[in-house]
Amino acid sequence: MHDTLVELEATIVARKGASPEDSYSARLLNNTELLQRKIVEEAHELTLELARPAIAKDRTAEECADLLYHMMVGLVTADVAFADVLQVLEGRR
Repeated sequence: MHDTLVELEATIVARKGASPEDSYSARLLNNTELLQRKIVEEAHELTLELARPAIAKDRTAEECADLLYHMMVGLVTADVAFADVLQVLEGRR
């Protein structure tokens, strides 16, 4: 599971030089306002799914994945490594 997020981080970093017209990640990396809106939107959608009955497990997982992706783009934009986030979590454990 951890490998998937590490690979996602590497893919997002690789998209830094891509054309925003050809890559959604590049579009987000080059448009802070769009990225911020998407993070807020995905967080909101996740909270809505969390309030639904247990039958919404698939949608909840999808919304969480969307939020994680956009947060990972935000981390790359802020030059914060995913390993740094894991280190913070480990320190809180």
